[in-house]
Parts: sequence; structure tokens; C-alpha cells
Amino acid sequence: MRLEQMKRIADLIGLKNKSREAVCLMEIDGMSCYAASHQLDISRSTVSRAHARFRNALSQLAQLSH
Repeated sequence: MRLEQMKRIADLIGLKNKSREAVCLMEIDGMSCYAASHQLDISRSTVSRAHARFRNALSQLAQLSH
């Protein structure tokens, strides 16, 4: 996934800055939820929820394109 695609989806679902950064670290850089939360000093549950929302939006967009 390219950074621009990730940013568009994050904008669509209204991710806040830290959550957006965490999702980027996971999707673009391949970090784990734990590593992203540790690096950004936010809870794992916040990162996990943001990533789940992102993946859900990505899935819904993929279904719309078929």
C-alpha cells in the first residue's frame, strides 16, 4: 500500500494524528501493534482499534470496487 492511499482512507474515517501515525507504521513499515504503540507512547488498545477501523474501511472500499 502506498502512503497516499493510506492517507486518503485515514481521512475518510477521521483518524486522529497519533492513530494515523500508528496505522502508517503498521501498514507501511510493517511494525507490530505493540511496537507502534511503544514508539508513539499510546496504548495498544488505541492502536488496535485504529488499525481495525482502517482495515474495515479498506475492506469496504475493496468490496465497492468489485
